[in-house]
Amino acid sequence: MLNIESVKGIIIAPNGTFKSFGVHSDDELDEMNFHDTSFKIDLANSSWFKRLKKECGIDYINNVCASAMKWTENGVITMINAGAREMEAYCILIPTKISIKQKRLLEKNYENIKNQIQRNDAFFEGYIFDEDGNLTLSSPIYSQDILYDFLGMSIKKSKVKKLKK
Repeated sequence: MLNIESVKGIIIAPNGTFKSFGVHSDDELDEMNFHDTSFKIDLANSSWFKRLKKECGIDYINNVCASAMKWTENGVITMINAGAREMEAYCILIPTKISIKQKRLLEKNYENIKNQIQRNDAFFEGYIFDEDGNLTLSSPIYSQDILYDFLGMSIKKSKVKKLKK
């Protein structure tokens, strides 16, 4: 499951595999609470990221956000927990052309992500990039539902059972 509320970020490869990095905490600041240092500690030298670099032709530039914008050109999705004490914020940097496996993963996690957003009263931002790494819209998408719709993903909500009287 994609659990963005407890980590600093999640990287989703075109083949649908994903890895998270960092630990999100508003209470305790240490190297695992910063995007760049936690990425370097958890993922930069991992075999998974080395394989992703080779398969997708990506690399870590100088910070996670700048790198993530560039990674979208090669089909990589990055979710960032940009929350702070006063406000939770979940951002997704996503290419216009996502793979079938990425699409399935995001669709499967729709309700899970939605629940995290609602539970934490989080702010949501979706940034969509074209194959050249350019933003496709002049502003972010501020709704998970609109982002899914824009990218042609289906939204599967659990059916709520009504109690019989």
